Amino acid sequence: MCLPAARPVRNAPRVVLAFVLLGVTAMGLGHCVPADAAQRLSLSQAEALAVRVNPSLEGLRQAAAGLRHEAVAVGQLPDPRLSLGAQNVPLNNFSMSQQQMSVVQFGVSQEFPPWGTLAARRRKAAFTTRAAIENGYERRAEIVFLLRQAWFAALYAHKAAAAVLREEGLAQETLAAARARYRAGRASLADVLRAELAVDGLRNRADRLQATDAAAHARIAQILAQSQPPVLDTRWPPLPVPATVIAHVTRQPALLAARDEWRAARAAVGIAKSAYWPTITVSADYGKDFFPGSPNWLSVGLAFSLPIFPAERQDQGLDAARARSLEARYRYEDHSLALIRRLRTARSLYAALKRELTRTERSLLPTAQAAFSAALDSYAAGRLGMTATLAAQRRVLKYALLRLDDRKDLETVTAEIDWLTTQRSGRYGNGQ
Repeated sequence: MCLPAARPVRNAPRVVLAFVLLGVTAMGLGHCVPADAAQRLSLSQAEALAVRVNPSLEGLRQAAAGLRHEAVAVGQLPDPRLSLGAQNVPLNNFSMSQQQMSVVQFGVSQEFPPWGTLAARRRKAAFTTRAAIENGYERRAEIVFLLRQAWFAALYAHKAAAAVLREEGLAQETLAAARARYRAGRASLADVLRAELAVDGLRNRADRLQATDAAAHARIAQILAQSQPPVLDTRWPPLPVPATVIAHVTRQPALLAARDEWRAARAAVGIAKSAYWPTITVSADYGKDFFPGSPNWLSVGLAFSLPIFPAERQDQGLDAARARSLEARYRYEDHSLALIRRLRTARSLYAALKRELTRTERSLLPTAQAAFSAALDSYAAGRLGMTATLAAQRRVLKYALLRLDDRKDLETVTAEIDWLTTQRSGRYGNGQ
């Protein structure tokens, strides 16, 4: 944002017009030369780009894909075990036909987990995968909200700088009047110095807004995964009417993710309960006897684990799983209450900001502008002091910036309501 330094002027009305035109046409967001309107990035284009290229979203998509593959694996039986061995082999000549006791043995065994374990593991993995997918939707909505927040901060900085630039024109007009009265011997040097201080103070404020604008652009570039800040469309986007239905919170992705994590924790309780059942291993072995006239051998077996001392293992595991399930349940309920509270707060703030913006645009700012014009005329006629004139000038800037701040906050709280009412499909509460 390139703000030209103000210089002493002689024709005040022309100065004001020049500054207004300069603030409207020659100020780009972070650029001295305005780009073509068709090349500027709109908010809707930026949102579509963010959800397509943001690295955190792609990372969550890959995490969900990994969990989806794991969900298939955890529900399968363990791999069967094959064995091959030789028994009672004589060491003097290693002949398998010298003794009847020498046998070559082949075996296979299969382990079966406790009853219900595989089904519980599949349920837990499925709910964990669904929670990861919901977290991806939640992060998508959050990325859009963060983008809008930075976008509106950039628009505010741009338009506030234009307002400061216009105010600098008014300050130059006040300075010209003070100098004219000083030369005529009707004002003191202090009036001139205070008017000059007001001009320099506005330049300091413009520098701070330029830094704010640069920070907002840097944040937008980070969200869009771009090495250079984009050139933004400087028009306020249409202000939609946000959805404020409390029932929409129940389909918010973050809440659905918390619910699926609770369900996964309940499935873990089922896994802990299945540990009270024994693990079964079925095995079969075939033995080849090479001694002349000896038969071959077949062995089968069935092995069980014995969970007969559960106090320090199964009982503790089950209690731990139940505690984690209750923790997930309370976390879900707490998150639901927090979302409802945030939505009600945002809804109330939206209504208040809308009333304040309307009042500022229709009454406060026009009155401040008229008061400054009257004050400047009175000062030029010698009926009013410099202090009162500068105070009237500052009120114009105050309400001009208040109008911009209200619009920024109104847009931001609308974006927050959209985030809080995001539905499972990834769409926003206002239908965007």
